[in-house]
Amino acid sequence: MNAQTGQTLIVYIANHGFAYDAMKAARKAGARGGTILHGRSSLSTEKAKFFGITLHPEKDVLLVVCKDEQRDTLMQAITDQYGINSEAQGLCFSLKVTDSIGFSFDPLPEDSEQ
Repeated sequence: MNAQTGQTLIVYIANHGFAYDAMKAARKAGARGGTILHGRSSLSTEKAKFFGITLHPEKDVLLVVCKDEQRDTLMQAITDQYGINSEAQGLCFSLKVTDSIGFSFDPLPEDSEQ
């Protein structure tokens, strides 16, 4: 496998409805794109407290693969508006990507929709 290196996966988990706005913030900060998944919290109660934070059952998960040097900028852009202290109650972390195929970090054409 001819794997690219120097990549990071940013994982952002927030209350339902906030991942699209978080993705817009990431795009403004230089992200090429991302994937949004919808799901439910595994907690059995409708709302539960975790370290003093109220967790809601409907969640959005935003996944963004970026160059390592973009990681801090993108994570900061997402969490500045949609972090844990916002209505989104977003959690954000990153994982090192060790192998990947098919990712391009070339600039998007000027006329493409973002």
